[in-house]
Amino acid sequence: MGRHRSPNAAAAVHAAALGAALLALAGPAPAQQRPQPWAERFYNPQPAAGELVLPMPCGGAMVFRRIDVPHEAPLADRKIVVGGTDERFAFAEGSRYDYIDGAFTDARDRTRRYYYLAKYETTELQMKALAGECVKPERAGLRPATGVTWFAAVEAGHTYSAWLLKNAGDKLPKADGLPGFLRLPTEAEWEYAVRGGVAVSASTFEEKTFPMPDGMEKYVWFRSQRSSNGELQLVGVLKPNPLGLHDMLGNVDEIVLDPFRLNKLARLHGQAGGAVIKGGNYQTSENDIRSASRNELLPFDANGPRHVPTVGFRLALVAPVIPSPARYEAVRKAWAALPKSEALRSGDTAQSNPLDEIQTLIEATPDADIRSRLAALQREYAKRIDEEATLRGRAARSLLRLAAFLGDKLRADRRFLDQVQKSRDTQKQAGSNVAALDARLKELNATLQGNLRYYADTIVQIAQDFNDSTVNQQLGTLKLEFEKSGTAHLEPYARLVVAHVSAYRRSSGVQPEAWLKEILALP
Repeated sequence: MGRHRSPNAAAAVHAAALGAALLALAGPAPAQQRPQPWAERFYNPQPAAGELVLPMPCGGAMVFRRIDVPHEAPLADRKIVVGGTDERFAFAEGSRYDYIDGAFTDARDRTRRYYYLAKYETTELQMKALAGECVKPERAGLRPATGVTWFAAVEAGHTYSAWLLKNAGDKLPKADGLPGFLRLPTEAEWEYAVRGGVAVSASTFEEKTFPMPDGMEKYVWFRSQRSSNGELQLVGVLKPNPLGLHDMLGNVDEIVLDPFRLNKLARLHGQAGGAVIKGGNYQTSENDIRSASRNELLPFDANGPRHVPTVGFRLALVAPVIPSPARYEAVRKAWAALPKSEALRSGDTAQSNPLDEIQTLIEATPDADIRSRLAALQREYAKRIDEEATLRGRAARSLLRLAAFLGDKLRADRRFLDQVQKSRDTQKQAGSNVAALDARLKELNATLQGNLRYYADTIVQIAQDFNDSTVNQQLGTLKLEFEKSGTAHLEPYARLVVAHVSAYRRSSGVQPEAWLKEILALP
């Protein structure tokens, strides 16, 4: 595969001119040019099924991948962990919770919503097309457009949306009849996609990178003679991530919509600055490639706008949040159904317990009939809270029991695998054919790794869904259940599960191999 040199200063100046040219572009290229459609290799080097291909000026095109987000109700969203656990970068990208939802609803399955993300980084060819500069497509044009500012990237989405509405509006997906539009992805949209979304398990989602079974150099351009060799590369040469997206990590840092803010423990700090750039670039070392990569793109320096040769972007295709009266009404009803314990009057103090809020209302109401009705409501609410707590306790206990069982199974599986390995080595030394044993070992190891991943997923689920008080309370109940059911040998595994939940909660780090070592070390 060929390597290409990074843009020079003249290219950066040209990128600035492109940004200015985008402002002047309106409508399709002049009819007399009649540009021929680009060959697919110039906009989709690695075609795959289920892709959305949208036309561009100059006969070009851009390819998008659908990013599914599970969805249960109008105001439902998905809680995800973004950021990482590397202490070197914790001030900028320490792990925290964020929330995401799709923009479009699947007509055949309304429990799925989705948005689209460009399959590749925006290329030089595509940037020129958006600026109305129709050139003959060449392979070199598949380099990412670099030196682009946040403002030029935002304008590219605006220009492309306007062109599509005028020239190919029927090809845009719609939300309640209103066509979608292009913009930069939010940081949550970008990180959800790079990690693999629903295509990976909960614990895999939080790993340093998405799975790369063939080695990082097969998926990422990073600084190494085995990879980029310090030079910008063409898009779409390497393998994609689990969602079919190429070059999300490495090659060029990608601009997202959000302004940069520091991380303050488990939340973002209040000061907003330049733009966030994600993913690392062709100058990033292999050790520093990570899904959590998060840096600030300074928009200006003393000389004016900055054009950084390692920075590019890709576009997201989304829809308005409230595209229609029907959507508005659905949201309004969903909001009305939400608990209102935090929606207090101006000047009130928020109550941590909704029952206390009802008691405040009882004490503040002079009407005896209203006080009586509120007291009845308080009793009914207390009953339902107790029932919910009981159900949550059972759910937490079931997950603890499952994780303890998995721990016991992992230990047994590892012991059996070691026995088979020892038998294989003995027979090998004796000159026997061990092909069947090698196949068996491969199968056993795959089962072990699958169960270990299941164990890690369960740890993540417990930590995210239940607080320490609930977990510790259910551990005590489980101990008694284990004793009475003749499975007391599972109790040390359950205690270790709680320790792993606590360790995960402190660091937000998934460490399946370290957890396995602790399971195997149990007496």
